[in-house]
Amino acid sequence: MLPSQRHQVILHRVAAQPAVTIRELTTSLGVSRETVRKDIEQLANENRLRQVRGGATRILTAEPPSQMRAVTNREGKARIAAHVAALIADGASLFIDNGSTTLAVAHAIAQRRQGLIVYTNDLKIAEIIVPAAREITVLGGRLDPAETATFGIETLEHLARYRAEYALIGAGGVSARALFTDFSREAAEMRLRMMRQSEEALILTDSSKFGEVGQVVFGPLPKGARMITDMEPPEEIAAALSAASIGVDVADVIGE
Repeated sequence: MLPSQRHQVILHRVAAQPAVTIRELTTSLGVSRETVRKDIEQLANENRLRQVRGGATRILTAEPPSQMRAVTNREGKARIAAHVAALIADGASLFIDNGSTTLAVAHAIAQRRQGLIVYTNDLKIAEIIVPAAREITVLGGRLDPAETATFGIETLEHLARYRAEYALIGAGGVSARALFTDFSREAAEMRLRMMRQSEEALILTDSSKFGEVGQVVFGPLPKGARMITDMEPPEEIAAALSAASIGVDVADVIGE
């Protein structure tokens, strides 16, 4: 197989899944680890993928549309949602940012909790969580119609007035190399400030985000931050999270 043909196979694999390992490519291409490593290095130099330890990930320049995210790994997000709803006590105060996983959490909380104080920049979440809340503050600012959520300087200024017991936030991706990343400076800053202004930061990251790398790194994270997910993360990501003192909770299967 010619190098150009191998490169096409590698790019196709990376496009089809968040991350691919050198071991997998060695087996499928029938070449040595060194050959695969050189192929990945060349493609990374051409900015066609991102080289990581032991393999490669695709480079994402924009987050998928909200409608697509909403149907991705629904079961995993439902497990995360049930887990978080069980952690939150009645009467707690919450920051909730916008996203498909936090939306699933809002549905679960609305069915199980009451008396909550909620601060959110997501209009859908504000509406859904009404049955569980005694007070809801929608953070003002510029409305992004695609996300039905507010962003910008005004939103951050409004957020700065409040503190909460919990911050429930999402992430564009989580990887061993960059940890938590996003696709927008505004979204990353919103999430980081929510975490820093809360007593307990919960990063809700379903397994479809493993190996994904956005353009914006958000951090450093506050002490005690935890990731809630639906599957054990790959070994390299787990090691990176442990090194950063970020705890990991794996949500149980619903009904167990």
